[in-house]
Amino acid sequence: MMKLILARTFLPALLVASLHAEPSWIWPTKSSKNGEKVTMKTEFTVDGEVKSAKLSLSCDNSAKVFINGVASGTNADWNSPLVGLEVKASLRAGKNEIRVEGTNNDGIAALVAKLNITLGSGKKQDIETDGTWLGAPAGSTEFKPVVVIQKYGDGPWGRILDDGAKGGGGGAVIAAEALQLPKDFKGELLYTVPKAEQGSWVTLTVDPKGRIIACDQYGKMYRITVPALGTAKPAEDTKVEELKTPEGPDKKAIGGAHGMLYAFDSLYVMINEQGGKGIWRLKDTNGDDQFDKADYLRKIDDGGEHGPHAIILSPDGKSLYFACGNHTKQPDHMELSREAANSWGEDHILPRLWDGNGHAKGILAPGGCIYKMDPDGKIVELISSGFRNQYDISFDANGEIFTFDSDMEWDIGSPWYRPTRIAHATSGSDNGWRSGAGKWPESYPDSLPATLDIGPGSPTGVTFGAGAKFPARYQRAFFACDWTYGTMYAIHLTPSGGSFKAEKEEFVSGKPLPLTDAIIHPNDGAMYFTVGGRRSQSGLYRVTYVGKESTAPAPAYTVTPESTLRRSLEKLHEAGTGPEAIAKAWPHLGHADRHIRFAARTAIERQPVANWAEAALAETKPQASIETLVALARMGRSPAAVAAAAAQQKKLDASSAAVFAIRPEDEALQGKIFGALGRLDFAKLPLDQQSGLIRAYQLAITRLGKPTAAAAAPVLAKLDGLFPTKDALLNRELLQLLVVLDSPTIVARTVPLLATTADAGGAIATDELLARNDGYASAARAMTASRPNRQAIAYAAALRAATAGWTPALRKAYYGWFPIANSWKGGNSFPKFLANI
Repeated sequence: MMKLILARTFLPALLVASLHAEPSWIWPTKSSKNGEKVTMKTEFTVDGEVKSAKLSLSCDNSAKVFINGVASGTNADWNSPLVGLEVKASLRAGKNEIRVEGTNNDGIAALVAKLNITLGSGKKQDIETDGTWLGAPAGSTEFKPVVVIQKYGDGPWGRILDDGAKGGGGGAVIAAEALQLPKDFKGELLYTVPKAEQGSWVTLTVDPKGRIIACDQYGKMYRITVPALGTAKPAEDTKVEELKTPEGPDKKAIGGAHGMLYAFDSLYVMINEQGGKGIWRLKDTNGDDQFDKADYLRKIDDGGEHGPHAIILSPDGKSLYFACGNHTKQPDHMELSREAANSWGEDHILPRLWDGNGHAKGILAPGGCIYKMDPDGKIVELISSGFRNQYDISFDANGEIFTFDSDMEWDIGSPWYRPTRIAHATSGSDNGWRSGAGKWPESYPDSLPATLDIGPGSPTGVTFGAGAKFPARYQRAFFACDWTYGTMYAIHLTPSGGSFKAEKEEFVSGKPLPLTDAIIHPNDGAMYFTVGGRRSQSGLYRVTYVGKESTAPAPAYTVTPESTLRRSLEKLHEAGTGPEAIAKAWPHLGHADRHIRFAARTAIERQPVANWAEAALAETKPQASIETLVALARMGRSPAAVAAAAAQQKKLDASSAAVFAIRPEDEALQGKIFGALGRLDFAKLPLDQQSGLIRAYQLAITRLGKPTAAAAAPVLAKLDGLFPTKDALLNRELLQLLVVLDSPTIVARTVPLLATTADAGGAIATDELLARNDGYASAARAMTASRPNRQAIAYAAALRAATAGWTPALRKAYYGWFPIANSWKGGNSFPKFLANI
């Protein structure tokens, strides 16, 4: 073995490559930087005349390839690899060089490449990326051996070169007959998009003449006249034309849209992937059926695929709503908000673990948001926040907003992994996304839970089925598209209290079926959907119902009394509401329904604290007391504390503590909040109120500062003996609180639990779903096979911040747990989270 290793060191690159079964993912350094540009290269010898040379390459995020100094190919996005590119003309007998200029946008970066050469003699030579390649920062001449980041097939990229060769990265769309649909539904492939000319379509809308407008993710818009239902050859009768639009600031025709809407005699365009990001309004002023006038209504900057997305019409037809992902800056001059000023906070009681690969590092609340805007773009109002990357939004028949929010697949295996989720986006709601390991658990009273967890995936377009010539069940359904696993879900919602219960049904699926958007056509009642995105092969499909059930318009569901009450309270979130909101909302702070409590507390938080602080401290009903003290902790800070907390948030990634020392002007308020919380008997509270009580204590610390030892003593006396409780998720929050309060015994009680606690959390997806995308499924499969103990990981993450009660034996036991944990598998950031702990 030693001789083999030593000999390999001196083998030429060509021979080394031929020893490899497959290429490796490489990068000049182990850790990549956002915005980084690098060069990677290798030399090899070709012994004879070249008959053919096929290059396959994928670089996260993009790359340019040079063979012997000649530009030979561009990989604009890793999801759309170069596969089988003929580069024979660039090679020569003798010495050759491949040089790749790679760019990383954010998160992990890596390159995989293979060059398969066939000589005139029939001999084959293979060049593949491996540890013998050299790398350097762009412009540097100091090349060093690269780092092998992952084996091919591992990491978030899967077998991208294989998938690309099969069509997943740019082949043909699947036939309509291969679609999996419910009984009596029929699918038709209307159009296969010529990728080289028309790109990859990601968003749809319908104009007043019933024509569908589609937009290439990175380019132009197209107008489609669809054939009548029942046409014998629908693909032949589908007519597509390029839609002419004015130029944007980068001198390109306005396009690159993630969202479009035809309304108010205009085409609204949400530009994301080219210059002039934000909302544009296009008009046809000369009647030639093309758009010649463009008004830039709102600049909405940054974000890329986590940037500004869909734009839709309000139910009353008087305003617009739009969605933005978590990398998006707030719209210029946002005028109104349903959430109270200064209500956003990271609110982590212990130091946050940022993503180990740097994804979304430094991005703070409010995360992804939903906004309302008037047709002229003069007034923008924040409606809901705390999403990761909700691509699209839709209203149900009674005007409730729903969306499909994304997961962070690199978190798979960790206790803070949050699956893709259907969310009811109510007025003023915070849906709890925070960067890295900071996602809020659903128990927090200052956020709202998902309506339904879906699992791993990449959410794209959504729409309600209203107007479809489908059976009533599907007319009321919320259709949600998943790009990664090629599945469109029909989410069946049932009113329940102030919100909804839901169940999912797979409505359309296929492999590959990278769904991007779906609409119900107002004229023919059919569903139209597109596949494509990230420069993959795109197509337009139609779904119709051909069974015998009635397709007559279904009546709207009956609104519950609780929803009526919630919506009346949400009226108090609107601008211009005065102090009367306190009296109207206060009786509902103790309501049994969580959405009603949330709406009531939000209404009160919007009013001056001086008008309700004393009442909050005096409240004795347990549920109402928890809600009011949560509000007081969030909103009762002094101006100096607000400014200091904002400054502290910007330094969280370099900070040694998540909470700051308490300021004298806030110490008295914290003491009053602690005193009021101390009146509640933990043992007599139901689980949700126990969780709320612990969260209220946390907020009194994250917002006001770390209490003095004297102030902490009565809290410790009340709570220290409670750990561990019978509930796993409550234990996670109680442990963090006791750590920051410097419990002298919490380390001794928790370290033994690392070896004995049961895992909290089950499987995240079915084998059938994972089989629809082998590359993306690798993390979920690895996690399932290795069975990481997520409860133990949560305990270890909290203990890393403990400073009191350690002994040499406890330290030995704590660090002795990590070799066990290091055998577990998960998403791409999972091992780095463990390392950072």
